[in-house]
Amino acid sequence: MPPILEPPKPIVPKQVGRSTLARRVAAILTRLLILVAILIFGSSGWYLAKRGFGRQWRYRVVEELHKRGVEASVGRLTLDPFRGLVAKNVRIFDYKNRENTLALISEISLDINYAAFIHHEPFLNALDVRDAQISLPFKTTDEKGDRAVLTNLRAHVYFPPEQIYVSQAEGIFCGIRISATGQLIKRENYQPSPALSAEEWQRRLLIAQRVVNELQKFRFPGTLPSLQIKFSGDVAEIEKAHVEATLRGDRLQRGSYEMRDLSAAAEWNNQLLNIAHCEWSDGMGSFAGRANWNVEGSSASMQARSSLDLKAFLDAFGLGEPVASIEFQAPPVVEVSGSVNFKVDRFKPDIIGRLAFGRFTYRKVPFSDLTADFSWDGERTMVRDLRLRHQTGQVRADLFEAPADFR
Repeated sequence: MPPILEPPKPIVPKQVGRSTLARRVAAILTRLLILVAILIFGSSGWYLAKRGFGRQWRYRVVEELHKRGVEASVGRLTLDPFRGLVAKNVRIFDYKNRENTLALISEISLDINYAAFIHHEPFLNALDVRDAQISLPFKTTDEKGDRAVLTNLRAHVYFPPEQIYVSQAEGIFCGIRISATGQLIKRENYQPSPALSAEEWQRRLLIAQRVVNELQKFRFPGTLPSLQIKFSGDVAEIEKAHVEATLRGDRLQRGSYEMRDLSAAAEWNNQLLNIAHCEWSDGMGSFAGRANWNVEGSSASMQARSSLDLKAFLDAFGLGEPVASIEFQAPPVVEVSGSVNFKVDRFKPDIIGRLAFGRFTYRKVPFSDLTADFSWDGERTMVRDLRLRHQTGQVRADLFEAPADFR
């Protein structure tokens, strides 16, 4: 058998083998570097997301907010991969007095210019709030005694030069859906008006708390009521801001009393409150009124007409004692107009009105109707042309009551 000749094996140059080995080592090192970079980036991101930035970073954000007209403190400053910088546990203070806390916001996203941030230039473009909560500085009257909270807050706030612009802010407070939009001027060299005294601040907090406590007694069986607010003004004179508000609600229930088709519009301008209209109806009749209040002049005026279920309405607000012995079988009509002076030295009302009751019973005694005109100035009361009819006859009278005088 003839021998088989094998082809000669190719000779690999040593230089080519070394270059292949070098490429493999370089590839392995590159992969290791990429893995290390990913680990460093991931761990840094996890640390910034969980633990947050240090005090110096938070201080810079607080200083920037101060320059923009927002006095605040930041509990934590974290980094979110989708939302960027996120400030958590943000406490908002009264710009004139930092001791007065206005609200506590769960978290706010910061839209910043990173290049300006690095070069120590103004860097805050906007604030973005999504599904956050605002805790107000007073408690509710429920069993837990929790603080009043505005929930589902969504807002976007821009900071143009010397301005604070709220494009849209929405949230739910005491079951009312609130939306607000507007702008405030914040001049660089402005001089704020004097801060409120501690007594005045506590007085205003007490008023706000009473309003909240009353709102929490309402229930809304249908669609939530909506309150739309538009505002404009100067941060230096925030009390002189221009505010417009519109309130609408389909059904509002307080105890056993139900209000329907509520509609109200109000305007605040130069410390003058003008309620252009306030209307609603119930199962018996309706209410329509308007009023204004001059804060500087310490005076107010109003005009109203009601054919509501008066007894149920007063009972719902804890004011039903004067009519506790009366049962109305027909809508009682009440018309009132006048003015009130709230000066410290003297409270002086000037009220006139008319009553027209249809069939009603007083302590189980039936009456056909009652009509009367009346006036009151705080000291004297006059009832003119009083007519009260019963099946047995009719009573007509004019009455006058004053200190040490009745006739």
